Amino acid sequence: MHYVVLYSLCLSCTVCPAIRDSHVKESVTVLGVTIHNVTASEAIEAVDAFVSEGKPHKIIVANAAKLVKAQKDPELLDALRTSDLVTADGISIVFGARLFGVKLVERVTGSEHLLPLSCRLAAEKGYSVFLLGAGPGVADKAAAILERECPGLNVAGTHSPGYNVLRDERETECAVDAVRKASPDILFVALGTPKQEKWISRNLEKLGVPVCMGVGATLDFVAGVTRRPPAWVHDVGFAWLYRLLHEPARLWRRNLEGVVFMGLVLRERLLGRERGDRARQRASVK
Repeated sequence: MHYVVLYSLCLSCTVCPAIRDSHVKESVTVLGVTIHNVTASEAIEAVDAFVSEGKPHKIIVANAAKLVKAQKDPELLDALRTSDLVTADGISIVFGARLFGVKLVERVTGSEHLLPLSCRLAAEKGYSVFLLGAGPGVADKAAAILERECPGLNVAGTHSPGYNVLRDERETECAVDAVRKASPDILFVALGTPKQEKWISRNLEKLGVPVCMGVGATLDFVAGVTRRPPAWVHDVGFAWLYRLLHEPARLWRRNLEGVVFMGLVLRERLLGRERGDRARQRASVK
């Protein structure tokens, strides 16, 4: 099993004009995935620009566990690498960047930043949103709460697909049809990793939504199904520990991958980028 870290600095973002126009100077490539060094405000500016452009875009938040998984999953890695905006969710990515002399300006998470701020933007600009995923009834409950918290927000629809939506063509067709009929400006996809990233990538063009965003467990947080870490816990970077203590059976492996991630970053720092490039080439052959 090969885990590979490819880490480099870019002096400018070349993925999307909206990010360039927000005067972002740096991006960091971690495990082959470009993480945009943006603030939450800049990320929302990009969302606004994507909606204005009209063509489909995808936004993903990245944490250590997700990037480690991607090294064993080519489809997930490609989904991440082809995203229009990837923000740093996990504190491990922030620490890893510092090992290479890069200070990320801010962690931009799905639950604390992208979803709530995008909903406020939508309410202000008259954009519509659609909630896809989570368990039965969760998206409906989350929609009612978001509409109450963001006066004027137009939730165009919700849909809770079956567990096998990624493999079941009928489930996928039903979900895509539901979204297309609602024709939202922003689609929040809460299917969990790697399902949501793959589903968005496979169906991006068919959906025709200006912004498709993977938000993980965020709808569960909004609806109160899963306990949300307090704001101060997020601020100090220990949301992962809070969730682990409350959901140990489900999250212990994910947090172990965070440890693996840091080890790989250290290895890349010590052995150099060329060694990482060669290792990635060997892994791709296998």
